[in-house]
Amino acid sequence: MAALKYFESTVRSKALLKQVIAFIGTHHLSANPINYTVCYEYLLGNLAPLKQAIDKTLQDSKPLTNLMMEEWFGVFLAGYDQDVLKQAQADLMAVIAKLHDSTEQAEQDVSQFDQSLQNSEKELVAANQSLESIVAQLLENTRMMQTSMDLMKQQVLESKQEISSLQERLEKTTEEALSDPLTGLTNRKGLSQAFEKALLTLEGEVSYPSLMMLDIDHFKKINDSFGHLIGDRVIKVVGEALKSQIKGKDTAARYGGEEFCILLPETKLLDAVKLAETIRLSVEKTRIKRSSDNHEICRVTISIGVARYKLDEPLVAFFERADSALYRAKNEGRNRVVFTDD
Repeated sequence: MAALKYFESTVRSKALLKQVIAFIGTHHLSANPINYTVCYEYLLGNLAPLKQAIDKTLQDSKPLTNLMMEEWFGVFLAGYDQDVLKQAQADLMAVIAKLHDSTEQAEQDVSQFDQSLQNSEKELVAANQSLESIVAQLLENTRMMQTSMDLMKQQVLESKQEISSLQERLEKTTEEALSDPLTGLTNRKGLSQAFEKALLTLEGEVSYPSLMMLDIDHFKKINDSFGHLIGDRVIKVVGEALKSQIKGKDTAARYGGEEFCILLPETKLLDAVKLAETIRLSVEKTRIKRSSDNHEICRVTISIGVARYKLDEPLVAFFERADSALYRAKNEGRNRVVFTDD
């Protein structure tokens, strides 16, 4: 799981748009990018911790405020690009304004057409005008109404396309906010969200997640000897090795520097250890070569610590157990897998 994505259909996204605007209005919130994003994610329902926080506030009958929205944004969505959000909000407001103007114009045209029909009915009854003249006037009014409806249909179609484009941009922004730019893996924020989701879906011991913590051996020496460009290549190579070995609900993340994590939901400890050994061997076979002449520069190895979650265990303690196993792997000579079942 690399990042949050939006897969809603056009119908669903239009419904969400209406719900977000209504939600903002109902709770007297400002129509700004932060409030729109928090409300959209809340109504979408994919970000469980955010939904729980807002639901609890509403259940406690507390009013939602702009300050609360800013705090929730900082806790759950702080990785968003503010410039992108501001532009997205501006585009959203433009779409809404266009639809509002189209609807108002259509309402006026319908009202005029209805009035025209009523007048024609009176004229027919009074027989003050010839039938031919009245029919001609009705036809003209009908043509004008048809033109108005065609214009509104075109504006609604354009708005639909603009909403779709806006949705794609917000999806891209979300993905970038939760991804490490160097490796393309999930970053620490994305990993935290993956943990939250895994813990919310626990169904007995069989679904307890396992965690790998990995560290590139002698990475400082590689950087000092060959420079940071080679160091970045090594990090990318390890990242690719992790990507190629995980699947399904697994989440590979760059934890920081030369450290990586892999979250394995519903994976038993010994199965996680086997996968860790497969990854270790895959990286061990890697050779970093010079681009100019294909000459081998260095070899890469990693050390891995593995632990499995215990019921009601704080995440900090879970990470510490995996990190302790990693520390043992490095102390015992590196390029090895060590697990803990303590």
